[in-house]
Amino acid sequence: MRAYRFGIVALAFTCLTTLPPTAQQAEPQTAQQVFGRMAQVMGLEKAAKVRTVQMAGTVEYTLQGLRGRIEVFIKSPNKMLVKTTIEGVGEFVSAYNGKVGWEKDPRSGVREARGERLTQMRESAREGAGNDVRKLIRNATLVGNETIDGREAFVIEGTTALGGPITVYIDAQRYVPIRIDKESLTPQGKMDTVTYYSDYRKVDGIMYPFTMRRTADGLEMLVKVTRVKHNAPISDAIFQKPKR
Repeated sequence: MRAYRFGIVALAFTCLTTLPPTAQQAEPQTAQQVFGRMAQVMGLEKAAKVRTVQMAGTVEYTLQGLRGRIEVFIKSPNKMLVKTTIEGVGEFVSAYNGKVGWEKDPRSGVREARGERLTQMRESAREGAGNDVRKLIRNATLVGNETIDGREAFVIEGTTALGGPITVYIDAQRYVPIRIDKESLTPQGKMDTVTYYSDYRKVDGIMYPFTMRRTADGLEMLVKVTRVKHNAPISDAIFQKPKR
């Protein structure tokens, strides 16, 4: 089967909060102004001080009828591991230890990431806590507005670290990301992915989406996070590439 690796998508949660109103503020004229308000609303200054994040949740490949569990381990400044266990299929791991990226699945075993795949994993590891989309996009340009699932959104276009296209949609009232379209490199090759973010909540002053839905190449993955923990010790050993 094909397995998604969501480059770190940071998700974390305790209490549901109401986002501050922004309607009275002047309309942003640049991508940097939109991102500035987003950073304030999402608590990204606090997120930059988080050293480790541990998350757990459920994952469902809705069209294939597959279900399982997902765990994410992030250690600042540039280590990450995502482990997905699918019922009846097995365990899939994607990790970056600050220098080496590697993946493991039931069919191919352990393999080291190279080239563009390694670059993408390195960029994902840099995101850290808070789902800071500013770290995903280069040459960001505000190109207009669009309605996404009934909500008006700022549309920001740019490129990824690999030079592929990326479009970020920021809720025009709440100033949180609600959709990201980008070209992603997977073990199966390049794919155009569309990811929707919803059910935002605040943990330790930082906003995270509790629900993420991603579609690509005939697959749909739904992730719902059930647990998050900040600044708990994480051994560097879990990020190291195993021998097999």
